[in-house]
Amino acid sequence: MRFIFLFLLFVSISVPSLNAQTEWFHIDTHEQSHDKTLRQVIQVINPETNELVVFFRYTTFIVAHKYNQEGVLKNTFRTEVLPKYKHNYFGTSIHGDAYTLFFQNDYGTKFSALTLNFETSGFQFSNKLNIPLKSETLLGTFEYKSTIYLLSTVKRSSKLKLYKLHNHEEHSEDTFDFSHIELKTYNGFKTDLNRILDGGYELPDVSLIHHGEPTSLEQVIQKNKLYLDGDQLILTNDVDAISTTLITIDLDTKDTAYHRFPKPSFDKKDHSIKSNSFILDSRLYTIYVAKETLDFSVFDINSKALLKRIVISDKDSIAFKNTPIILEGGDFQSYRELDKTKQFLKKVSNSNAGLSVYKNNGNYVVTLGSSETMTTSAFMMLYGGALGGIMVGISTSLLTTNFLTYTKTKSTRIECLFNNDLTSISGTIPKNHFDIINAYIESKPKTSFAFKSIFKANGSYVLGYFDEDSKIYKYLTF
Repeated sequence: MRFIFLFLLFVSISVPSLNAQTEWFHIDTHEQSHDKTLRQVIQVINPETNELVVFFRYTTFIVAHKYNQEGVLKNTFRTEVLPKYKHNYFGTSIHGDAYTLFFQNDYGTKFSALTLNFETSGFQFSNKLNIPLKSETLLGTFEYKSTIYLLSTVKRSSKLKLYKLHNHEEHSEDTFDFSHIELKTYNGFKTDLNRILDGGYELPDVSLIHHGEPTSLEQVIQKNKLYLDGDQLILTNDVDAISTTLITIDLDTKDTAYHRFPKPSFDKKDHSIKSNSFILDSRLYTIYVAKETLDFSVFDINSKALLKRIVISDKDSIAFKNTPIILEGGDFQSYRELDKTKQFLKKVSNSNAGLSVYKNNGNYVVTLGSSETMTTSAFMMLYGGALGGIMVGISTSLLTTNFLTYTKTKSTRIECLFNNDLTSISGTIPKNHFDIINAYIESKPKTSFAFKSIFKANGSYVLGYFDEDSKIYKYLTF
């Protein structure tokens, strides 16, 4: 009996409680939603004031609310005018009490904007922003210091352009020229940055990474990745298995840097080579996989030094993994485990290899593997209409895209724990906030959780959702 009591006590301490959440506040939409259909919910955190601004978009109007960090309503008003491309929201720039929402067409070539001013309860809009992208390809959007930026590559050149969107009338731009760098293809032919980054007839294969948050393999299998680390914008490219190209732009000083990090195990004799990379805390993590080999290497971005290298063959055991070899999201079985390293290497080398890293309880959680298919396309990731109006570039606090792909992924993977010295440590992978929030959602099968949003506020993770029965939008903190 004493043993049973101790076991139950251990479980209650070790497993995060599904009830470890509290209601922050809620918004009653009955007055606005009477005989109207809610189309979109847009959340914006003001990093200067910690205020939460919520925009409820209906068919013909928007209702704007502003709450302080205690969840107290400060102002609300309604605008009857909606700009073009209203279904494709991609970010908000903040200037004082004026919030400018930006939208774009399905091809990312035309833009509109709506500015709502909480001081005057007024609004202004523009259906056409003068951003000429005819000779450029949009790579992604991100938020820096409460302002939205667009990053593009100029066709048939090694130039990048950065657009800073101030409001519905004004924007500024900077051009960064890397033509002094000799770029070559896998076969040794000269090329330019645009050809390396461009996705050809499709949208560029770019993943926008939230620094330090759990990221699914589905989001990191792309060959191009965009990171925002403090004032540094970092663009990486893994178009070939020889090296990782890394470009940094200081958003304040406009200084740039370029470097290529080698893939130490590259051998042109290898079969079914796949490789990729990931950045966290000024370290470049790389994976190189062939049918017979796995190489996991870590570089210091500043010193360029090789900090860690683990190489195993298909006949070795994977001693540094903290989980089984997991195959999840398959057509016939949602979860199963593989027994042999050879099976893992075969799966990864025949698919889209990737790795992701985040920090939890002072240690690094590293996921190595592959994703076979994407439930959310790059189009949805960049342009967002199908995801319910969330900010889908790199934002300071909004994490909905990360959460959706993290909890609904199809991948073959192992998860590993390393300390700050990159020493493998034993133990169970700890639950992160996405795991806890997802467990809570799954424990409420009768709740609709429409227009979900995940973001950070007041030092906590927040789940926002619309209860269609009660017409109330609720916020829970975890």
